[in-house]
Amino acid sequence: MDATIHTGDSLIGSLCRDMATVRQSWQRLQGQWALCRDQGLRLRLGRETLRLEQRRLELQRQARVLLRLPLRDPLGAAFLLEMASRPLIA
Repeated sequence: MDATIHTGDSLIGSLCRDMATVRQSWQRLQGQWALCRDQGLRLRLGRETLRLEQRRLELQRQARVLLRLPLRDPLGAAFLLEMASRPLIA
């Protein structure tokens, strides 16, 4: 049972780090978007921004699933849901 608890804790931590990476990548893309003049590159940056938003929504769904599980400490899952529920817009 301990292995499952540790794996679950590790999973939530990994998902939280993934959400932080999504947010940082989105902010970096927004800076590049503001400086970009090439239309083709702007389209690629727009597609990447959309992909990051889709990943945020997937992490939000995963957090909701985790909150329904009988976790030893649901605080991590609640934190993940809070992070993933916030819009990427700065």
